[in-house]
Amino acid sequence: MPELGPYESLAQLPVQILDQMADAVIAVDRDGCIVYWNREAERLFHLTAHQASRTLPQEIPSGLEPALEVDHTASPAGTRPRAWRQETVRTNGTGEEIHLESSVTPLADASGAPVGLLAVFRDITATKRKEIEQERRLAELHAIVDHFRALAGLIPICSHCKRIRDEHGAWHEIEIYIGHRLGAKFSHGICPNCVQGLHSDYPNGHTTPR
Repeated sequence: MPELGPYESLAQLPVQILDQMADAVIAVDRDGCIVYWNREAERLFHLTAHQASRTLPQEIPSGLEPALEVDHTASPAGTRPRAWRQETVRTNGTGEEIHLESSVTPLADASGAPVGLLAVFRDITATKRKEIEQERRLAELHAIVDHFRALAGLIPICSHCKRIRDEHGAWHEIEIYIGHRLGAKFSHGICPNCVQGLHSDYPNGHTTPR
């Protein structure tokens, strides 16, 4: 595992604890170089700590540089720089898109001068995929409700051919109109009254010949 670097603030990190965290933990020094990369970071970004050590974030295929830019503006003495959180979509080492929740904390010395950043990345891809799937299903339900509302309202139908006029003024067969809005499929047969009217030679409304 690479050393944390010459800066006291980074050297005092409890390395053994951070290396066992379920979140990816990355630290950069004041020059913007990566000086710590825990085991979860290795798994998440498909890059070993040895490969990531002393590299710049923009050299990592996952595109971490926007989250790990060091602000060299000194903070007033006695104050701590603010941390920030965000959700982003990045790529791992295999090119797969992953959703990350990141928390980045600037590290400063006693005078408020920046000495680096500590970033924690949590993989929320599975949660986001569930949310996207739920949104898709909700959209489908809204569409079905809208279709039912359209059918429940006043529907213009031709008194002669029984075609239905849609909201755009086009006329459709009943099967096409309902099938398009509800996804219903129709099977065709003939009712007993029509059998009697069209095939009076069939007894009792049955279609079996005498």
